[in-house]
Amino acid sequence: MKRGGMKRALGALLALLLVLGAALYFFVARPLLRPSEVTAVAERALATDDLVLLGGVNVKQAVFLERWFFGRPPAAPGAPAPAPPAADRTLLDHLPAAGVDPRHDVDYALYALYPATGEAVRHALVLVGRFNPGALNVYLGRELRATPSGGPGSATSPATFEVTRTDPVTCRPDAAWLVTTTPEWILLADPASHALLLPRLADAPPAAGDKLAWWRGLARTDVAGVGIPGLDGLESGATQPFARRSAKSLATEADAFGRLYVGVGVKTVPPQGVLRVVIDAKDPARAAQRIAAWEKAVNESRARWAQQMPSVAALYDSLKVHVDGARSSIEFTVDRTLAANSQRVVNELLGAALGGLGVRMSGPTAAAGGERIDSDPVAFVPAVAPAALPPYDPGAQFAEDVDQIQGPFGLRFGEMRVSSEPGVGLELVVEGFAAEIPNLGGGGDRARLVVSSVKSASGQEVLRPEACGRERNDKPVAFTTWGAHRLRAAKTMRLIEGVDPGALQSLSGRVELRLPTRTEIVALPHPAAGAVAERYGATFTVTRLGEGSVAYQIAGARDRVLFFRALNAKGQPLASPSSFSSEFMFGEGISGQKDYAGAIDRLEVVFAAEEQSIDLPFTLTDLSLAPKSPGAGSPDRTAPFRPYGYQALSRDYPRPRGAADPLAPFELSLDRVQGFFGLKLDFTLRSPDVPNFQRAFAVGRLRLTRLLLADGTVVVPSEPDPAAQPGSLRSRWETSIRFTGGPKDGVLSTPVSVFTDAKAKPEDLKTVQGILTMQFPRTLETLAIEDLGVGREARLGELTVTVVARGRKSVTLQTSRDGDRVIYVRLIGADGQPVAFFTPNVVEAPGGVWRFELSPLGTPVRAEVVLARDLDRKAYPVTLAPR
Repeated sequence: MKRGGMKRALGALLALLLVLGAALYFFVARPLLRPSEVTAVAERALATDDLVLLGGVNVKQAVFLERWFFGRPPAAPGAPAPAPPAADRTLLDHLPAAGVDPRHDVDYALYALYPATGEAVRHALVLVGRFNPGALNVYLGRELRATPSGGPGSATSPATFEVTRTDPVTCRPDAAWLVTTTPEWILLADPASHALLLPRLADAPPAAGDKLAWWRGLARTDVAGVGIPGLDGLESGATQPFARRSAKSLATEADAFGRLYVGVGVKTVPPQGVLRVVIDAKDPARAAQRIAAWEKAVNESRARWAQQMPSVAALYDSLKVHVDGARSSIEFTVDRTLAANSQRVVNELLGAALGGLGVRMSGPTAAAGGERIDSDPVAFVPAVAPAALPPYDPGAQFAEDVDQIQGPFGLRFGEMRVSSEPGVGLELVVEGFAAEIPNLGGGGDRARLVVSSVKSASGQEVLRPEACGRERNDKPVAFTTWGAHRLRAAKTMRLIEGVDPGALQSLSGRVELRLPTRTEIVALPHPAAGAVAERYGATFTVTRLGEGSVAYQIAGARDRVLFFRALNAKGQPLASPSSFSSEFMFGEGISGQKDYAGAIDRLEVVFAAEEQSIDLPFTLTDLSLAPKSPGAGSPDRTAPFRPYGYQALSRDYPRPRGAADPLAPFELSLDRVQGFFGLKLDFTLRSPDVPNFQRAFAVGRLRLTRLLLADGTVVVPSEPDPAAQPGSLRSRWETSIRFTGGPKDGVLSTPVSVFTDAKAKPEDLKTVQGILTMQFPRTLETLAIEDLGVGREARLGELTVTVVARGRKSVTLQTSRDGDRVIYVRLIGADGQPVAFFTPNVVEAPGGVWRFELSPLGTPVRAEVVLARDLDRKAYPVTLAPR
């Protein structure tokens, strides 16, 4: 047979196998994976008259599809990995700890949300499968300290347990859960919902007619789905202000619609993931108008991106809108084409961002087939003894000053600050550093920093006992790589209240190192899908090999796999521009993909053949935060500040008679409007080189009061969200102003940005109105802080300025009120000369509480705070239109 004919025959055979595989899935496997009658009973039980939201995950189908696409990792030999402490366990941790195998024993998971009772959430979770009630009840009592509720239980009336826990992250008491287990299902619910749902589950309520027909018709075809039977009732299930506002906003935006469904499905041939949103209209005419408006907005957005970034516009090809009577469906398909387009988007965005810096990036087309060698590969040696590791060298290039050296690690006390958390005193930060350590690969949990004790001069232990918290005191922190494979870790500790910073004496801890003392490299020449490297209980499997990419799985004792790399035909390691990995659903292994710049000739998998655990204890007693070699630093050459009121401004810059510009002598322009979960408005403020303006921390404030849209709609600021976390994306209609650069041709200029929560497109904005307030100090006063230790303060009337944080290269001051009166801060060195610092980071909080984070270019010992005792403020009305 000729080679061309053989290729066609193989292609036809492969196509036939794919068709047969798809047929087996759709006509044999998929029907077997449909939810059981128990699932239907649970759905009917949860679908009460006041149901707000219903969610479902077909666990059995998800497991099957995971095996279909990735295969199932082999079971790890030996004893299973130990479970986390009970306080830190998630539901997926509790199930195996209680003897439930989620992959085999759980078929379906259902979640229901009901109208909240005050601040208490009402919700329920039902797991359908095969369970051992006796073993689960023993686990609830032994591990979770659950108490029986409602009697001992019987075959016809199963036992119920009440579980009350503390949130392991927030440390707040969680609401109580009632848990009931039978051989076919597990019910977890709040007490009010449990009392209603348990009889409905146990007595199998009658079929709900067409009440759940809409849900089943959608959810049965998806792996996971969420349904909302009435959008107007969604707000009733939320307890947090932000969630309530979001629910209300969704209901308002989709007021013409009744039911909403969001589902995730998978198509096996070709491999595709489908995210779909299905909306049923209660007013078909208005719904059709709303859908048409959405489609128009999508098309307009695509057209804009097509001109600026074609790859972003190509992402819209995966979005489809279907309308069938009163039902509208929006589908987003995730496939390999989308992944390729997404990679191009990343490259284009990076190119656009770096282009302004003179950096040029080639796109995927130009880079295709281009080979790049890893110029700084990770170091692995066949054998290494812990005693042979060189000690940390603080004099090496890019090395940090440290207080103590323990083997290859350097340790130091890095920062002290006043905590903002209630019930917490000071916060301390310990930092650890290391050069590249052979065989450690990417660091991770093989190198960890632990702090075990902080003592005062009297010998008292002042480390705060913490049984919970995201980064509680007794929780180790892993070293991570940064720059030339160096390692770094920073551990924050919280102290008990009332500790005097000057009374701290010592800080103790250890570095935990699990060093691979012997390694073995397994080569996979000319790898293909299915190639396996197996050593020491760990299995590395190639699941797919593309042009310059490797998809893989790691199973078993996966910690034994230290690293893998791709080499070219000359045996040179290829550079890897990108990679990703994720755990299997139930933690049985890792699946990922790694991309390489060049043709792959072979793979090398590095295994840890032997390892040794080492503890390196340390005790730090120098808590002064003084650098080991302070140096001369850079002098601060800021000119002295002087009184300069509005009357002086009017004298020096008189406004011409009949001038049309109400902002003179200032100029404000609206340069750009961007849409990003709201409207971001970028302005430029120009000013003459007024005295005090050039380096002052605050010279004024811009506050927007209303936005006028082209259709006549007026948008005004919404009430601030008290639950919003600092640093989160939130609406901010006003901002302070300062000039950070020098004058050009006698004119100062600074960018000013404001983010509003206006739900409008940039092109819809017609005008912006607001107030520009400029301030001028008529009298100045200097407030001296003679000691920059944390907690030191100085007062002027009711205004207090406190040192709230001190690091080796930072000083942070905070005002109790009137932060806009702080004109400048002079940091003074031991020689009495001012020390320069980088542009300060100024953070505003309600009530005039301002923080000034300064990064000095030297070693300051005290500070002089320049305050405006008396201020003239001049308000200028602003009305601007986009350019």
